[in-house]
Amino acid sequence: MKNVVLYVRVSTDEQADKGFSLRDQEQKLLNYCKLNNLNVFELFKEDHSAKTFKRPEFKKLITYCKKNTKLIDKLLFIKWDRFSRNTMESYNMINSFRDLGIMVNAIEQPLDLSVPEQGLMLAVYLSMPEVENHRRSLNVKAGMRRAFKEGRYVVSPPKGYSMGRDDSKKPILIPNQDAVFIQEAFELMASGIYSQKEVLGQLLKKGFKTSKSAFARILRNPIYCGDIYISAYEDEKEMVVNGIHEPLITKAIYKKVKSIIDGKKTQYGRTHKKINDKSPLKDFVLCPKCNNPLLASASKGRSKYYSYYHCSKPCNTRYKAEDVEKWFQSFLGSISLNQNAQQLLFAMIKERITNQTKLNRLSPKHYNTVKNLEDKIIKLQDLYIDGDIDRDGYFKAKDRYENIFAELKEKETQQNKTKDIINTYKEGLKKLNGIDSLFISSEIDNKRKLLGSIFPEKFQFKNQEIRTEDINPILLKISSINKGLKRNKKRDKSNNSDLSHEVLKTGLEPVRPNGHWILSPTCLPIPPLQHLDYIDVIKLVYINE
Repeated sequence: MKNVVLYVRVSTDEQADKGFSLRDQEQKLLNYCKLNNLNVFELFKEDHSAKTFKRPEFKKLITYCKKNTKLIDKLLFIKWDRFSRNTMESYNMINSFRDLGIMVNAIEQPLDLSVPEQGLMLAVYLSMPEVENHRRSLNVKAGMRRAFKEGRYVVSPPKGYSMGRDDSKKPILIPNQDAVFIQEAFELMASGIYSQKEVLGQLLKKGFKTSKSAFARILRNPIYCGDIYISAYEDEKEMVVNGIHEPLITKAIYKKVKSIIDGKKTQYGRTHKKINDKSPLKDFVLCPKCNNPLLASASKGRSKYYSYYHCSKPCNTRYKAEDVEKWFQSFLGSISLNQNAQQLLFAMIKERITNQTKLNRLSPKHYNTVKNLEDKIIKLQDLYIDGDIDRDGYFKAKDRYENIFAELKEKETQQNKTKDIINTYKEGLKKLNGIDSLFISSEIDNKRKLLGSIFPEKFQFKNQEIRTEDINPILLKISSINKGLKRNKKRDKSNNSDLSHEVLKTGLEPVRPNGHWILSPTCLPIPPLQHLDYIDVIKLVYINE
């Protein structure tokens, strides 16, 4: 009587299939051994996928066979797909058992491997499960991508969500108890006041459980604003689709946080290094010899300390701090607008914006198009409810109409912003009145924000004055207007013409160092009306708000 070891296996997704239960396989093998007068030494039961031989019970089977190699004659199972679904690994494993003197066979697909022709049937039996496995994998992947494209997240839920079921019993993300922590995390980051480490520390104290790396991934995951990222696959490019789950944050907050993390927006309210109140111009003034920022320090004299802005060796450039600040105050005084200059510049800007508004005024055709789109969306909804259009067709058409509708409504919104934009310029220009006094009375942080708004990079002194090459061109024009009005001299026609055209061609661009909208360091044309959302965020010199 020959001794045999039996092996039964079923994967998780096969447990409900008829004929694949462990009990059924076991009974068939025992009946076979009884009919063929075989002695069962051991029975191994496996609940694991057959993609590889790295299965817990199969490892125990190998160890058992090696210890009892002289006693065991055969290893039996129901079918070859119970043994493995990997052709190459199967051949290697069969050879390993053969070296131990153990014959491997399937009772429902028996083969005599000593016959060469039987090897061909073995290849068929082993390759068919592998092909089936591959096809199943492709089908699962295709099904998941199809679900993703429909806005349904079907993989393991991210932090803050649990997997639930909708009315049609399909999977859908549902906010769980961690959702409030996720929302707070994005709100704190969007404020621009806290770093990731500080936000995570606050949440951990409140009971939120996550790691530093996982928290960084949370802040970059668009799933929380209602979007689903789909990676590229074969000929399909990566994409982001609108999810059907409930978002925890708005898209605006997500974009703001992403911008802060990516370093596109400087966080404000944070002092990364201590700046001496007595040296506000430190790092802004460049050495005329080596073009490096000047340092600031003080040396003790007989009765008091004397402050200097200086360069390191070998340049040895050195200015008295009081001289530097006097030269800088003189510059600020030259760009400080008096009331007449404010009115002149504001009138020019207002005229330019008003003219743009007239040129881009929306026609009756625009409003008719909006009304027609609204009617089409309503009609499309009726067709979908009545079953005259399928789900895919409905959402494709709906997205197309809504995108066009949103673009048209945005034009209307921009059209209505003209008055707000004009007021923004008016209030901003007022802030230039007495900018030198504003600088003196400001705290050190606001002084440095003001400096960063005036100069695109840094600046140098030339003949005890700030070099004009370093200054925003519009500030030079303001300085020219101011000096002209102070002299109270009537300009000739050519100069007036030149001044008018030059100022009308200049514009203001938003820059937001440290979170404040202030005077732009560049000079660009005022954007056309369709880009007034760009102008709407321009707030000049709101340092003290």
